[in-house]
Amino acid sequence: MAVSTERLESLQDDGVEDQPFEIRRRALLYLVVGLAALAVGAGFGFLAWERDDTALWVPGGVLLFLALTVLQGVRDARTPLFVADSHGVRMRDGDGWVGLLWSEMADIRVESRDGLLDPRVKVISPDGRRIHTAPLGLGTTVSVEEAREEIARRRGGAY
Repeated sequence: MAVSTERLESLQDDGVEDQPFEIRRRALLYLVVGLAALAVGAGFGFLAWERDDTALWVPGGVLLFLALTVLQGVRDARTPLFVADSHGVRMRDGDGWVGLLWSEMADIRVESRDGLLDPRVKVISPDGRRIHTAPLGLGTTVSVEEAREEIARRRGGAY
């Protein structure tokens, strides 16, 4: 995560360092997937009711549950999952938030996809006991490469 001094000075002159870097959900993706699951689930429900076939209620119910779960992401899309600025990071942790200054972190890593695990930003507490993560990838507005670059800019400017 080394950033050259010349690059940091040019970023600070441009004011990029002052702007927070945010990772957010892709609201449109969540909306499309949720509405598609809702439509297909409702179709299964209609067929189950019309044909009086109880086997069709199962996929209909599963898809409707999936739709309701995914559509919660649309409501929550306005709130960022991760914010990094010149002071440190703030990130979602369940229903609450965790905030750490750059000096309070043992390490921060941007990890690529590993098998079935999605890419993530990992923040490790000073004692190494707590690891906070924020997702990256298709469901978010930021790529792995962009996250590495933006976090390096802000962390490099903090020292």
